[in-house]
Amino acid sequence: MCGIAGILTSRSDLDLEKPLQQMKSALRHRGPDGEGLEIARLPSGIQIGLAHTRLSILDLSVAGRQPMSDAPSGSLIVYNGEVYNHMTIRESLRQQPFTSRTDTETILKGWSERGPAILQDLRGMFALAMYDSPRKQFCLARDRMGIKPLYICRRDERTWIFASEVRAILASGLVDRYLDEAALESYLAFGSVISPRTLIDGIQSLTPGESWTFALDEPNLEPTRSRYWQAPFRSHSSSVPDRDDALAIIRERMKEATQMRMLSDVPVGVFLSGGIDSSGIVATLADAGHQVHSFSVTFDEKEYDESCYASTVAKHFQTNHTELRLRSDDILGQFDHALASYDQPSADGLNSFFIAEEVRRAGIKVALSGLGGDELFAGYPMFQHANKLDNPLLRFSFRSLLPIAQRVWPNSTKFQKLGELLQAEDSRVDRFAAYRHLMKRPRYGSLLHKGSRFVQNALPENLSAELTERTRDLDAVNAHSLLEISLYLQNVLLRDTDQMSMAHGLEVRVPLIDHALVEAVCALPGRMKLSPGKRGAMKGLLLDALPVPLPRTVTHRKKMGFVLPWSRWMRNELYQQVSTLLGDRDTCEQIGLSSGAVKTMWCDFCASRPSIRAEEIMALLNLMCWCRNQKVRLRAGSAARLAA
Repeated sequence: MCGIAGILTSRSDLDLEKPLQQMKSALRHRGPDGEGLEIARLPSGIQIGLAHTRLSILDLSVAGRQPMSDAPSGSLIVYNGEVYNHMTIRESLRQQPFTSRTDTETILKGWSERGPAILQDLRGMFALAMYDSPRKQFCLARDRMGIKPLYICRRDERTWIFASEVRAILASGLVDRYLDEAALESYLAFGSVISPRTLIDGIQSLTPGESWTFALDEPNLEPTRSRYWQAPFRSHSSSVPDRDDALAIIRERMKEATQMRMLSDVPVGVFLSGGIDSSGIVATLADAGHQVHSFSVTFDEKEYDESCYASTVAKHFQTNHTELRLRSDDILGQFDHALASYDQPSADGLNSFFIAEEVRRAGIKVALSGLGGDELFAGYPMFQHANKLDNPLLRFSFRSLLPIAQRVWPNSTKFQKLGELLQAEDSRVDRFAAYRHLMKRPRYGSLLHKGSRFVQNALPENLSAELTERTRDLDAVNAHSLLEISLYLQNVLLRDTDQMSMAHGLEVRVPLIDHALVEAVCALPGRMKLSPGKRGAMKGLLLDALPVPLPRTVTHRKKMGFVLPWSRWMRNELYQQVSTLLGDRDTCEQIGLSSGAVKTMWCDFCASRPSIRAEEIMALLNLMCWCRNQKVRLRAGSAARLAA
């Protein structure tokens, strides 16, 4: 796991050394164990500059240093990630000599032999940049599920800059720090910018399962973009598989996915919340004979503490269990440092920051997480309502009865959210956006000086059209799963996990979204994912696929999300600090926010008015701090663009 950065240019007059050094320095937290830089100057005048910072996980020797070159072909790679089946791939390569045990070298040699087709063989998480000398190409690629980030910016017609983090591209000194106004509205609506946009105008991300190829015999360096994988959800017309057969396939894929992710030359731990997803990973590993080192977080605030469930699972499967106590004084003392660790702000990332810090402090460099289980196995309550909201007659009935319910229960957040869903257009994508919106349109419109000017769902227009088309022939549950994976998982959960774990040099692996497992679950009808398990618990498909059952206290517990008591802290211990940060009128002006509207929201929150949630305040706080730290501002006379 590492940080990568680079510059591709057909300008022979551009000095790459200084910007690459600055980008490398900006990525040092992602790879504290080593670093490298190399510039290839081609006879055509094209320059390829690559930089790397290394977190040593496989082959800790200097043989794993990057950028890594292949002497026979003259190719060069920088790579961030882990490919768990790389030793199997090695066996299929024809008489290739290897000098290390790294997956980096496997990809490099495999690319030399097979070209970009090698991407289809990789099972893992990755972002890479490859100078393919024999084919006269330069390629960028990102893993299928978007676990590892990769951002790119066109500096001018002949120069591209890319990196693992937006901040590294900014650190190059070659890019203007102008705010993307459409991305700002997306951020306020969802609490996180929806890719491929970022908050910086001109910087975008590669999409999951995408590759960009540049022909190096053409000076204009126009990329050819291609999608080599998409989640293959079944259509209505597909035949229905037998449930027992499906369970056998999922069980085998789970076993493969978890055991593969134990590949490491350093100790591996497991995040254990006591929920079904993380407990299922522990159960699968324990059944395979692994001595699991599990970690859970405990709080003094009992209403936020899940440690009793984690302890039950740990005892049941005899793990080497460590409880990490997060005390409010420790968290509050690190508050400014945590805010400064965002590569892109979000409403929720700080929770991940403190967990990662504690696990890394315990001496662990690799940890497995149950992330993605809810999105894949229909674990959110909204999945239970998907079929009802898909039915026009039921939607009409709900719309008729809702005003009565809202009069009887005027402060019910449940009925407020239902009202938002029913007000959305009769489109799955619009309903999903309403469900996942952090702020309502009138709220975020009031925050913007010029008001809200974009489409109702606050999604990039072409992305909205693409998702509408992809969900058209799916059943309601699978359609919702695709949207959860494409929008919430990839733009919130995975992004927050990557940036906050890598802030501490911690690699997080996510077996439940191994692409082979995802393909197996995508092939099943939605009703199979909603049916209770053999013991009557929800998320029965996952539970019944486990090799051994989980304790009943875990499978039948009330679902909890992992949150810290920010609401209490911001009204008390953090009150003065947050008041000062949100009262920064200059930052509001520079990024197009109404300081009056921000102040009103903060006052309403402090007065405990139910219309303002802690997540909304946290989203504003993180946004303003990030823009101030990165010196981001509106372009004079800028006009927001609709197209992504």
